Amino acid sequence: MKTKLAIGLAALALVFAGVAAADTTGTALTLNPVSHGAQSHANWQAQEGRPDSQGSANQALVLEAPGTPDTSAVALFRGFEDVRIRDLVALGYEHRVPGTCTPTDPRWTIFIRGRSGHTWLVNLGCAVTPARPTDDPHWIHRVFTLSVIQAQIAKQVPKASDALNGTVGDLALVVDRSKGPAYLDNIEVRSHTANKVWTYAGDNGIGVPGGPPDLSADELASIAAPIAADALRDEADVLASITPEEQALIDESNAATD
Repeated sequence: MKTKLAIGLAALALVFAGVAAADTTGTALTLNPVSHGAQSHANWQAQEGRPDSQGSANQALVLEAPGTPDTSAVALFRGFEDVRIRDLVALGYEHRVPGTCTPTDPRWTIFIRGRSGHTWLVNLGCAVTPARPTDDPHWIHRVFTLSVIQAQIAKQVPKASDALNGTVGDLALVVDRSKGPAYLDNIEVRSHTANKVWTYAGDNGIGVPGGPPDLSADELASIAAPIAADALRDEADVLASITPEEQALIDESNAATD
């Protein structure tokens, strides 16, 4: 357990060290809000968030859905495809209080392309990871480090080794099961090969070539399916419950060189 905590603290140090970082590769890294169904909203709103990297609009990303079937508010990320799971460093954001933060919403949804070619789904919900204070009491930081992501893969995926040795397919933030808006800011995706923090819509830079992307019909069906029970457990409980066999799978994936 101490080893897992040490790894998590080291990853957090990397996260905080570069909170204002932009793209670190030549690939366009974008965040694309998209909503599905009536009364669903996904958009950046001025004067609802933290200070932006430029200007004074203080935008926040607002995701809101009515919690009814076939509705969702999503932030879909582009540019992180094919990043190896073991190369992820952290997924994080700040959320405003009051505002939605439950074990299911908003949740990071990682579509993992396994080594076999099969696609696996892993969910990382807001309230299952500890709240961390910011310099504003109305904003709370939540972050999933690699050790937590790998532990959740080991628990949520039937063939964990396949997913642990896989790559990112699609990556999204999803709100679809809780009523009320989620206000998000300083949204960060960090890996050893690509890093980005979004503070407002303009952080997309040149925008999205070819128009705004969306999840596929199969992906939408996957996020609407029941969420694994382990995905709703507190982070500390998940880390403490990792078996020696599961830890061996994680260690094996970290040691891989392909």
